[in-house]
Amino acid sequence: MHLFDLTDAAKRADEEISAMPEGARDALAAKAQRCASLRGLMRGATPIPLVLSPCSLPREELRQLGSEARLLVSALVKVARELIERRPAKARLLFHHLAPLELEALKTRWREAEELLLARVDWFVDQKGRAYALEVNATIPAMPVYSDAAVRGWLEAVRPNASDEGNPRNAPWLIDALLRVSRHRAQPVQVQILHRDGDPQRTELDALVALLKERGIAARTCTPLDVALDGDPHRVLYRHLFARNVDAASALGRAFLDPQRHGMWNRVDGWLETKGLFAELSLEQDAKFLTEAERAAVKVLVPWTRLIDDIEDRELGDGDAFVLKKSHDYGGKSVVIGRETGRAAFARALATARRDEPGSWVAQRLIDAPAIPRWLVQQDKALRLPLHLDISTYASLVDGVPDGGSVCRAAPGLVVNIVGGGGVAPLFADDVLDAALRD
Repeated sequence: MHLFDLTDAAKRADEEISAMPEGARDALAAKAQRCASLRGLMRGATPIPLVLSPCSLPREELRQLGSEARLLVSALVKVARELIERRPAKARLLFHHLAPLELEALKTRWREAEELLLARVDWFVDQKGRAYALEVNATIPAMPVYSDAAVRGWLEAVRPNASDEGNPRNAPWLIDALLRVSRHRAQPVQVQILHRDGDPQRTELDALVALLKERGIAARTCTPLDVALDGDPHRVLYRHLFARNVDAASALGRAFLDPQRHGMWNRVDGWLETKGLFAELSLEQDAKFLTEAERAAVKVLVPWTRLIDDIEDRELGDGDAFVLKKSHDYGGKSVVIGRETGRAAFARALATARRDEPGSWVAQRLIDAPAIPRWLVQQDKALRLPLHLDISTYASLVDGVPDGGSVCRAAPGLVVNIVGGGGVAPLFADDVLDAALRD
């Protein structure tokens, strides 16, 4: 995969930016950031840093990521089903941490959650160009708008006459998927995008509303205080609110547990992004309940991942080749990278993790993604920094929804996360970036 071994187009773009005088480059960086921010690359009132050095992948590599992400998500759902139906004790061990509303949904609505509107597979690419799936985000996957905003903002600043026509677009893909699952509702549909008050991703949600309105769909954002829960068959509810923050006994909680009546997507499915479940996926690579294609994908793409309860300390050696992750945490928190912490600190972290309840921590083989020099926009200036890049790919299990596109993030550390100070890089199909550079 040409993420670190750059395509010719990505090399040319970076070289062109590098050759600019410092003042001109900073002015370009400020303009590109401003253009991308206006299109939704924001977290609350703060711009999400734009990586001024674009990434591009051949279309076949983008297509392969989409196909493989769908296979892995499908396999993960089947592993969850096997646990729930055949190994309930293991399921209880893995999912004991879920919030009351999630546990009730797991008990009564888990089959409905298998019709997964949207999931996101997060990949690291190693120094040999091989992609590995680190985890799956399945509750309220973010960044479809961010990725499109980075591409469009970069073009507006760097190549204002160029087009992004033909480049994969994640936000319209999500809207297409949402309208497809809504086709059985009374028409025309009315879409509510539910979020928490003060949600820092509000700009992304507003952009989704704008896309719906462009298609003639009545749409609005709402909070738990003004969401309509009357069961109107025209209504569609897109959930961008963590179920763990909702009281199961409240009117909203009851709606979350009756998704068909309220036309609700994403349905409550917090167990699917449990890292302990991902460890089970790693274990079940030869399972007969998976298709041949799913087994092949798991074997090649999922790194060795285990509950720490299922292994001994000696299997992790000095920790240099492993990562510890809390099974039910998110946003890059509670991640311990042995190579960065050192042997003694890793041993202490492992001992501390073992004192938590069983099923709380996993160990995963470290995917050694290199850092490469990139231009990053910070405070309206272009800074040259060694950045680690990751790829995230969207997948839907809804019949008729095509394979999803991808987004690229970058950060100085091995935990690549926007909340932790990372940024978003424009990700192009290679032929689109090549054509833009020729304009």
